[in-house]
Amino acid sequence: MGTSTSNNGQNGRTPMVPTWLNENDDEENNSIPTPADPDRFKSPRGNFTRYVNSSGRNKDNLYRATSQYVKQSLGGTKNAVTRLGAARNSTIRLVSVLGGISGQGIRATSEKFGLGDLVGKSANDVFLEIMDFVCPDGGRIDEGIARSSYIETIESMPELNDILIENMMENQFLIFTEIYMSNVIQERLLNDIGNKTIYLPDDVNMVEMIQEQLNDFIFGAVSDAIVQLNVEIKNIDSTQTRAIVDNIYEKAYSILASMGEV
Repeated sequence: MGTSTSNNGQNGRTPMVPTWLNENDDEENNSIPTPADPDRFKSPRGNFTRYVNSSGRNKDNLYRATSQYVKQSLGGTKNAVTRLGAARNSTIRLVSVLGGISGQGIRATSEKFGLGDLVGKSANDVFLEIMDFVCPDGGRIDEGIARSSYIETIESMPELNDILIENMMENQFLIFTEIYMSNVIQERLLNDIGNKTIYLPDDVNMVEMIQEQLNDFIFGAVSDAIVQLNVEIKNIDSTQTRAIVDNIYEKAYSILASMGEV
């Protein structure tokens, strides 16, 4: 559950959007970060801890935690998207590749992005081979989130071993994208407000149940966002990828924020 990127949690004095989380890798950002409330993580952390302590029975605390996290801790949906940093850019590269394979085919897409000879390989092997392109390895938290989320996505779809990449259907590419984006949001959330709390229950089965519940909750938000935005991955033009990815993330965060209002 994102444990590979686990740390001691975010210090409230960290700016909501640090200067190094620039939305475009090739743009300079010399602006002074907006000062943040040092206690902005306190309420969502408290509600998330209460949710875990209830062994997942009190979902209202989960809804409140995520809503407060988006609105208060991150300063709204746009900041939430920007704060994803490298994971956001990795999603853009992933959608560009998957949209290309779905629309133009594996050979043309491989040549376009310089991915090597991928024809005739299993989807699982292809996803592993393009990992360094999609998620370059690095030392920052957001880079770790991108890479571990990608690996978790591959591991969650064992059926990828049994299908050639050129035989994958559009809905399978879309499912991979949904799971990856869900994992990114979840790992970012856990690194910000959920560190260590997920390990509170002594019962391993209870921990797994809470993990599954959280997975389903965030995946539902991402899936609903994609449906509401009517995203068809094979029809995504490369010039539109960044805007589409940002819209999906922003809509998903909006859905998560609204859950605490119910």
